[in-house]
Amino acid sequence: MDEHSASENISFGSQPTLEDLRVLATKGVKTIINTRAPSEDQGELPPERAKAEAEALGMTYLNIPVSPSEFSNESLAEVSRAL
Repeated sequence: MDEHSASENISFGSQPTLEDLRVLATKGVKTIINTRAPSEDQGELPPERAKAEAEALGMTYLNIPVSPSEFSNESLAEVSRAL
C-alpha cells in the first residue's frame, strides 16, 4: 500500500489489503476512512469486509464515498468531522 503522511496524525494511501490493515493497526492507526465511490474498484476488501476486519483489529472504519463528479459540501463536511 502506498502511504503518505499529511501530518503527524493523518496519512493517506491506496486501497489497503488485509495485511495492510494489520500493519496499520500495529502502527497505532485508530481510524480508516474509505473515500472510494461504490463504482470504484474496492480491491480485495469491499467496504463491508474492510469494516469488519478493521474493527476486529481495534480500529474505526468509515466509508464516506467522494468522487470528483459528486463532490459536495456535505461530503467534505463529513470527511472533515471524521478527521
